Amino acid sequence: MAEKCPPVRGHVSGRENAECAPVFPKARGHAEKRFQVAFIRGRRQMKVALFQFAVNAAGKIPAVMENMLGVFLTNALSKAAGLEVVDLTPPPREGEVLFLASLPGAEEVREAAERAGTPWALWGALRFGPEGRPLVREMAVELWAGNVEEGLPPVRRDFLFRGLQGDVRTAHLSVDVGALEDLVEEMVVALAEEMGLGRESLSLNRIGEGLSLSDRAMVYFIYALRILTDPEAKLKLYRKAVSADPFFSQAYINAGQLLLGLGKYGEAMRFLLLAQSRLKGSEAEPDLLNLLGVSAVNLGMWDEAVGVWKRSLEIRPESVEVLCNLAQAYAMKGMNREAEEHYRRAADVDPRSPLPWFSLGKLLVRLGDFQEAEKSVRRYIELCPGDPWAYYLLGTCQLELGNREEARFSLSKAVQLDPRGQVGELARRRLEE
Repeated sequence: MAEKCPPVRGHVSGRENAECAPVFPKARGHAEKRFQVAFIRGRRQMKVALFQFAVNAAGKIPAVMENMLGVFLTNALSKAAGLEVVDLTPPPREGEVLFLASLPGAEEVREAAERAGTPWALWGALRFGPEGRPLVREMAVELWAGNVEEGLPPVRRDFLFRGLQGDVRTAHLSVDVGALEDLVEEMVVALAEEMGLGRESLSLNRIGEGLSLSDRAMVYFIYALRILTDPEAKLKLYRKAVSADPFFSQAYINAGQLLLGLGKYGEAMRFLLLAQSRLKGSEAEPDLLNLLGVSAVNLGMWDEAVGVWKRSLEIRPESVEVLCNLAQAYAMKGMNREAEEHYRRAADVDPRSPLPWFSLGKLLVRLGDFQEAEKSVRRYIELCPGDPWAYYLLGTCQLELGNREEARFSLSKAVQLDPRGQVGELARRRLEE
C-alpha cells in the first residue's frame, strides 16, 4: 500500500441535469402511497434502493473505489439521513470482481425497486481518469435519483473526486478517506434535497460513523466485506483492518458476527471483549455488547449474557435485536412473562420489524395462547409473506381455535412454499390428522 497522498478536497458538486434523462414507466399497484413511512427513534424512515455503480474500467483499483464509495454512501444514507437502504449490489463470487459496464435501464431500475418495496432508487456511473493512463488521479461520479412510483424523469447530479492516487500496473492505491467522506456529504445533501428531506434533519457528523479514516484499514475492510467469500479469508482481513485502525468499530462488529456464524464462540468472546475495551463509550458499544451476549449465551453463560444485554439496553433502550435476544434468554429459562414483555416492547419500538412478531407468535403458541399467537403471526406474514414457518404456525393456531377451513388453507400454503423441506413435511402431517 502506498503512503497517503496529501489531503485533497477536489470534488465539485454538479448542477441538476434532466437532459436526456430516462423516464420511468408508471409503477403498478402503488398509487395509494408515495413512500413507506416508519418511525424509528423518533425519525421518519424512507426506503431507498441503491444499485451497483457502473464503471468505465476493470481491475482492483476501480473495484475497491466503487465498493468503498458504496459502503460510505450506504452508511451515510442510513445514519446521517435516517433512510432504510436496500443494497442491490450483487454478492461477490470467489476469485471474481463483478463490474457493471453500463447504467441499468429505466424499466430494470423500476422493476428491481418495486420488488424491493422501495419508492426511491439511486444508481449511477463512475469514470476513472485520466482515461488510457496507468496512473489514476480522479473519479467522476454520475449519480441518478428517482421516485420510481411517480413515473417522472429522475434527476442527475455530477461530482468529481480527486482524493486518490492509484497505479493500475501495481494495484497500489492511496485514498484520502476524509475527502471521500466530504464527497459523500455533498451527495447526501443533494439527495436529501430531491427527496424533500430538510438539511436540518440530517446528522452529517454521522456520515463516517463506524468506519475508518485509514485508507489501509478501509481497503482491508472492503475486500473482506464486498469481494472475498471464504470466511477464514474474510476474518483474516477484518483482523488486519482493526490492526491498521484499532478503533474501527464496524470491522470489529463484522468480524464478531462472522466468528459467531462459524460457531467460534470462545474466540468471538475474546475478540469482542478487546473491542469493547477499546470502544467503550462509543456509538458502537451497544452493538458490541449485543454480540458479546450472543457469545456468552452460546457458551452456557446465561447470567452473564443477560447482564450484558441489560447493559446494552441501558445505553440504547430501543434496540429491537437486543430486546428480542433478552426475551429469548428469558424464554430459555421458562420466564415466559418476562419474555413476552420484551417481545412486545420490541414490537412497539418498531412495528415494521418482523423479528419480534414471529418470536412472540412462537412463544404464545408454546404457551397455548392461540388467539394472541394468531394475531402476532398474521402481523408477521404482512411483513414477510413468503415464510413457510409462519403459515405453519398460523395453521396450527387456526386448528386449535377450531377454524379448520382456514387452517387447511394456511397449512397448504406452508407445503406450497416448502414442498421438500422440514416445515412442508410438518404441515403435511397436520393436514392428514
